[in-house]
Amino acid sequence: MSRYRKILPGIMRGAVAAPPSKSVTHRLFIIAALSGKRSVVRNPLWSEDTHITLDALKKMGFICDVCQEQVVFTGERYVPEKPVEIYLSNSGTSARLLTALAAALPGEYHLDGTPRMRERPMAELIEALQQLGVDIDHHNGHFPLRIHGNTIAGGKVTLDASKSSQFLSALLLIAPLTIRGLEIIVPGEIASRAYVDLTLSLLKKSCIRFTEESQHFIVSGSQSYHIEDVTVEGDYSNASYFAIGAAISGGEVHVQNLDKDSWQGDKAVLAILESAGARVSWNESDVTIAGSSLTGIDYDMHRYPDLVPGVAVMALFARSKSRLQRVGHLRYKESDRLSAILENIQRLGGKAFVEKENLIIQPKNLKGSTIATYNDHRMAMSFSLAGLRIPGVQIENPKCVEKSFPNFWQEFDRLVQPV
Repeated sequence: MSRYRKILPGIMRGAVAAPPSKSVTHRLFIIAALSGKRSVVRNPLWSEDTHITLDALKKMGFICDVCQEQVVFTGERYVPEKPVEIYLSNSGTSARLLTALAAALPGEYHLDGTPRMRERPMAELIEALQQLGVDIDHHNGHFPLRIHGNTIAGGKVTLDASKSSQFLSALLLIAPLTIRGLEIIVPGEIASRAYVDLTLSLLKKSCIRFTEESQHFIVSGSQSYHIEDVTVEGDYSNASYFAIGAAISGGEVHVQNLDKDSWQGDKAVLAILESAGARVSWNESDVTIAGSSLTGIDYDMHRYPDLVPGVAVMALFARSKSRLQRVGHLRYKESDRLSAILENIQRLGGKAFVEKENLIIQPKNLKGSTIATYNDHRMAMSFSLAGLRIPGVQIENPKCVEKSFPNFWQEFDRLVQPV
């Protein structure tokens, strides 16, 4: 693939199946591996990040059979005799969830990633695991890590989840493996809380007993996951680009394979689109988004960080100012997404600034430009939508979408009708 991809203006129309959920795939791979029985995960998302998680699980000793349509975990695991070297690239979900998993499994594990992954927050999770007696060598609270894993007795732990919900999801996933269970107290606000709700929903489906009250989570110990055969649902995060594309371009897109009752927080994109003036209608598992004249929005995005880049692009084409509230935690993602959004809006001639952790976007006349992706898949996919309305937009390093949505450009080209 070329270093740059030119986007031609057009209208987004047609039907598209939402790809399988990346967040659900990560979690179900781990739950199925831990079940200790034959467990089938059907319709997984195959992307760079999910391959990273599955490859790491195999290196940790979990035995599985893999084909395109499903992964079958046999229920067996061997304890690696030598230290296990695991490279997690820049997959934050893999890094956080597998750090906790390594802590709870007998063996020695060496975890590392890209230079950006070595900058991303890990200290809060490391501190929580150390409270539970886990032996972890780290570099000032960052990757690389050396983890001496073993069965965790359990007990009470205090966790700061203000930078990432993945810290809490990681502890919740290993809590049933502990002897006495975990009592997790989160004293402050949880970033991207919707992903914790997703994790809890999968624990419940897997017959794990837990209670939750006011950010106080108690998970019983010595439990087994029960997940014989499960199918990964469609991904609202990746479907959002086509929904927003229809709204921006004045087109109409039918997105298939979505669960209307999903626990995925990013289904909020539909409410956001409606608040901006787009038309949204459901027919069983299909949802139709039709574009219209868009107005500015004032929306709390703290729970939905992955939607912010796309919604910010949509705001460029509204008739009035938009305010995306409480988005400061975007600084800790695959890139510093907050800075990247501001830079790319400025490249397009737009006006945007941060005010008290809120992103303010003021519509104005725009121009074509090269979009800097910082190897961040969501920058590439989101700002490609600006090219539907602005001639001269090109995306740097378009290949980075393979992190979460390898077929994005094929679907994008198929849906866009040139004007």
